Order: sequence, then structure tokens, then C-alpha cells
Amino acid sequence: MNYEQLGLFYLGRRYDPATRQRTSEPVLYDSSDLLTHAVCIGMTGSGKTGLGIALIEEAALDGLPVLAIDPKGDLANLMLTFPGLSAQEFQPWVNTDEARAQQLTPEAFAAKEAERWKAGLAEWDEDGARISRLKAAAEVAVYTPGSRAGLPLSILETFNVPPKTVLDEPELL
Repeated sequence: MNYEQLGLFYLGRRYDPATRQRTSEPVLYDSSDLLTHAVCIGMTGSGKTGLGIALIEEAALDGLPVLAIDPKGDLANLMLTFPGLSAQEFQPWVNTDEARAQQLTPEAFAAKEAERWKAGLAEWDEDGARISRLKAAAEVAVYTPGSRAGLPLSILETFNVPPKTVLDEPELL
């Protein structure tokens, strides 16, 4: 089945509880069912972040804008797109303590992670070409109210008295 169609979001594959196995049948969502807002609510570990990321990625691939509010910060991982699925792309993000614990160099650990991700993504029909399309389609920005990390954002500064040049010009004011 071709699920790479505009307006059709691929969210994974169906799960058969009787056999406890993933089936080959894709879970598809018609984006026309989206109105203007969505909220993902659920218990810890229920898959909210995974669903949110899948929906955001699919929307980006279809050219749909997304404004995601994520107080916990998990969705910033959307910026981590490695189309080549190569060790070189993974290496800057390697946890050197984890590599050391596995008695691997950071380079070897990055290679191992790259292969693990490549194999895992392939199980879900994801590959470097699809990641490249996502990277080209999405402009990801992380705004960080009250912090200098990411793109700082503060609405409090809007309450400051404007400069004299603005005060003296009614249209600007």
C-alpha cells in the first residue's frame, strides 16, 4: 500500500494483541480530520511523545505548519535528523560515559548506534530518503521562555516603555 500521499499520515503498523505481534497493515490518519488544534493526553509511558512526533513529522512532510508546545522539552528531538544514518552524524550526540561503559570508543559507539537506528527505522519503513525529505520540509525552531538556551522568548519585555522614537510616532506606537 502506498501511504506516501499528501494528506495521509503514516503512524506505524497495527498491533495484534492476540499474537502480541506487529502486523504489516499500516496505521494511516487522514489529515483532513485535523481541525485547528490537537492535544495529546495520557499516562506516563502511554506513547504521547511518540504519537506527537509522528504527527508532527507527517504534517511537515505534507507542508502543514505545526506549533507544538512542549513544557518537558521532548519534542526538541525533532531537530535531530540524520539522513545518512551514519556514525559521523551520530557522533556529536554520543554519550561518552555510555560508550565507556560498553568499552567502546565514541566513534565505535556512534557506529553501533547508527546501525541500530538504521535497522530499527527500517522495521517501520523509514529510511534516509524519508528523513532527507523531512529535513528539507521542516524548519524547526525551539523557543525557550525564561532561558537563553534555544531561541529565548520573553513577553515581559513587551511591557517596557517603548523608546522615544516610537513614543513620538503614533503609527509606530
